[in-house]
Amino acid sequence: MSPFSLLKFSLLLRKARRSPMFSEFYTEVDLGTRVKEARFVVFDCEASELKPSRASLLSVGALRVKTLELDLSDAFYELVLSDRLGAVEVHGITREDLERFGRPPKAVIENFLKYIKGSILVGFYAGFDSALVDRYSREFFGYPLLNFKLDVFELYRRRHGRGESLEGIARELGLEVRGRHVAIDDAYITALVFLKLIYPYRDEKLKNLPLFL
Repeated sequence: MSPFSLLKFSLLLRKARRSPMFSEFYTEVDLGTRVKEARFVVFDCEASELKPSRASLLSVGALRVKTLELDLSDAFYELVLSDRLGAVEVHGITREDLERFGRPPKAVIENFLKYIKGSILVGFYAGFDSALVDRYSREFFGYPLLNFKLDVFELYRRRHGRGESLEGIARELGLEVRGRHVAIDDAYITALVFLKLIYPYRDEKLKNLPLFL
């Protein structure tokens, strides 16, 4: 982590302490921890559009990775009540789905922040998803998203010197791609790609990864 990132984190932490939910959402992560001993949460969001400042959150899917093992028994998947759907042909979420299974955004965000407590967040183009969650978290709880984040796209590009789609990377790594654009399915594919890409770094310390806030 750069000195600037650490300073930014310090300022965010100071602000977050004002939230009454701080102790429920936050546990410090030691960046000196080795990757193979760390806790990660791989997540994906579906939204009404591609601008996090305006998008409406529609669903969140996440899976925990502990000691570089994927825990399928403890998955997180929630549909979020919203009056804005956006392109249904992209995310496949219908108004009927939200009416039957959707939950209020505040409840979903609260549960998700508790789920990721003490973990490094991992995603593909993670900046979009984390910005969206951060916006809702600040709105409901006055709490900035403090988890350090890792972008699988950046991890791949760092090693291979080029970018690829999630499907392209998965197929290159010999992984089968199914059920794209459902948050929990995307989280699962991203998790499998992440485990393949992170393995060479297993003995590195977290601070040596391309983490961001």
